[in-house]
Amino acid sequence: MAELNIAWESVTTVTTKATKTAVVTGDESEANKNVETEELVLKWGERPVIVYVCDEAAGCEGFDKLEEVVLKDEKVALGMKAFKTVKMHPDHAALDPLLADSGKELPRMLVIDPTKMKVKVLEKGQLKASTLFSAMSQAAGKVYKEKLDKVVKDHLKVLTEQDQLINAQKVLSDKETRLSSEDGKSAERELAELKKERAEVDDELAELKKKITALWTLTPKEDKTPKEDKKSA
Repeated sequence: MAELNIAWESVTTVTTKATKTAVVTGDESEANKNVETEELVLKWGERPVIVYVCDEAAGCEGFDKLEEVVLKDEKVALGMKAFKTVKMHPDHAALDPLLADSGKELPRMLVIDPTKMKVKVLEKGQLKASTLFSAMSQAAGKVYKEKLDKVVKDHLKVLTEQDQLINAQKVLSDKETRLSSEDGKSAERELAELKKERAEVDDELAELKKKITALWTLTPKEDKTPKEDKKSA
């Protein structure tokens, strides 16, 4: 099912350095100074990140189980929509300032909370669907107002409705094909009715797609910038 496919992007680093300017106030004999410092930030801003670390070319013990069981779990696969999902070679992960000390085993999953630049490491026996989804829920909860578990459950309900409509669509299409080869006014009337039903099903499917888009339009938690800073901005 296309909805459960995870879009991985291969990267060599997840962090970058940003210049931050702070005003330092001196005593009466010193003028105020602008001091520039560098801080580590994620390349994708405030979006939570999942990092999949593995050397696929060399092979990783447990790779098949992770790919075929854990990452195909419905809750995990759908929950990934709330994250930037990237793959990294272990050599690149070892050089990234944020990830350098985040586990050694392969494969491993790293869940990054961008609000505190904290990394949750999942490796070996922790590579289970339930454990991974729990870590994802915690990280997403730091960033978004919506609860990840509820959004995923709502999406699963929509997928059930979608499957039912697709099946109905197929039945109608088969009937249309059969009737299109028949003659007579009765067949024409039935064919016209089927086309009308088919159009209604198509409209319902289109509405469900909109509903899915709305579900994953997640709301960032309120900006915590001090009021004084906002007034001066």
